[in-house]
Amino acid sequence: MNQLQPRISAVIPLYNKQAYVERAVASVLQSGYPAHDVIVVDDGSTDDGPQRVAAMGNPRVRLIRQSHGGVAAARNRGISEASGDYIAFLDADDYWTPEYLPAIADLIAHFPECGMYATHFYYFRDDGFRRVPPLWGIKAPSRPQQIERFFEIWGHGIFFCTCSVVIPVRILRDFAISFPDGEQHGEDMDVWFRIAERWPIAYLGQPLVGYRLGVPGSLMTSHPGDFPPAYERLAARYRSNAIPHHHRKGVARTLSVARLMSARRLLLESERGRALKLLYDPSCLRAPRFWLRLLLAAHMPASVRGHFIPAC
Repeated sequence: MNQLQPRISAVIPLYNKQAYVERAVASVLQSGYPAHDVIVVDDGSTDDGPQRVAAMGNPRVRLIRQSHGGVAAARNRGISEASGDYIAFLDADDYWTPEYLPAIADLIAHFPECGMYATHFYYFRDDGFRRVPPLWGIKAPSRPQQIERFFEIWGHGIFFCTCSVVIPVRILRDFAISFPDGEQHGEDMDVWFRIAERWPIAYLGQPLVGYRLGVPGSLMTSHPGDFPPAYERLAARYRSNAIPHHHRKGVARTLSVARLMSARRLLLESERGRALKLLYDPSCLRAPRFWLRLLLAAHMPASVRGHFIPAC
């Protein structure tokens, strides 16, 4: 590989995903742009996922084993072991299309000073379901672009996921940015927020990563309804005026929508009291329509409430 080409390390945390991990690793190895190395961190799996990775026998794939410490600890271990200049994250039940890493390398070439590089993604299931989340505020999604006001877009909906983002190693190491150990809900967003507060984001709006739905025990299906710690820390930085001025409006909306989404999940779980505690937070008024619809649903009889809870 030419020295001017970015060396991208893929970090894959693995915990009891034997049915999917081979496809995840293969999607890296079959990329149109070669990964510098592939670090699979087995986080104490009790199935034969690690053995399946080892049996692939590819010299670019390193299997590292550790006792179960959670996805944040596994990703942090992968970062420490990687030898590339950029870290690409991929969960063991998801996959990259062959165009993903070439697109990331192109973004790095266009915008070498950015703090993150990402593409859009799509949800999928084994039954053939596939859905691309709608984009808000992304101009010319088919072209590489630099996003300066991350939070204004994030406050209207996510536009990348953990498995579609790449971060320069120097930023993670020089600024001591890591995934918070012990957290499994929003731990990735804690990293995105801290980087987005300081650096612009390079982005391509084409969906080049598959995010699997419906896997038992996955983070998508196991998180609680409470306000995630990553957002609590973002709110603390907002209150202390540590957020750069040009991000404050976007951060305010992002926090409002996050509270409302947590309240929505609690209502769906019949936790009305906890949901109302979030809904009565004045900051929720920054998304007034969503707030009002949830508040009305919260005051309906439990027997019919579920039919009136808005999607977003």
